Amino acid sequence: MKNYYQILGVPENAERTQIKKAYIMLAKRYHPDKLSVEEKANDIFADISEAYAVLSDDKKRAEYDEKFNKFRKGEDVEKQQREEKFKKMFIRAKRKIKEGHVQESLEIIEKINEFYKYSQTKPSAEFKSYYGYVLYLSGKRKKDAMIMMDNAISETMFNEEDILLNLAEVYFIEKDTVKAKDYLIRAAKLNPKNKRAIRMKMKYDAKKKSIFDIIFRRK
Repeated sequence: MKNYYQILGVPENAERTQIKKAYIMLAKRYHPDKLSVEEKANDIFADISEAYAVLSDDKKRAEYDEKFNKFRKGEDVEKQQREEKFKKMFIRAKRKIKEGHVQESLEIIEKINEFYKYSQTKPSAEFKSYYGYVLYLSGKRKKDAMIMMDNAISETMFNEEDILLNLAEVYFIEKDTVKAKDYLIRAAKLNPKNKRAIRMKMKYDAKKKSIFDIIFRRK
């Protein structure tokens, strides 16, 4: 449903004189004689005329406002339901990673990504990081996957533990221990009790301690 207020560039509580003034200004600017072929094809002038015809008439405007408010409420509810659905899917995808079902997780995440493309909604940094992470683990487009994770870290200004740990683990797999440890340390500073960070350090720490090192507290 078209938003006539947005077309005329006026607030929803605009007075009739304000609506008329906006219409005259836009009608002059977008008169068919002044439009390019592309602009004519988009029916800009037709939309302006239609919006003014409705909003300048008290009865038509009241009927439009009622319909538009119902439309907007329905749209908001539908959008909220979709977001809740994909939020649950994302939680399931992360759980699948922990269970070792990388391919299943990737399939779920790619479905969510299609939703983002279709709805033109910007995905969160966390989503981008996990998409890259599971893409890398699946062995597909590893370079692109690492770029996605790196961009996610930049978006969050190095302030999200899991996003840091995703890339840290990938760098450990790549045997780039310098970068891996840097991200691991950053994550640990944010939360020293992070279980995933502790497990990762134990798994990838090159210096293994013997029982004697532990007993005598050797470094």
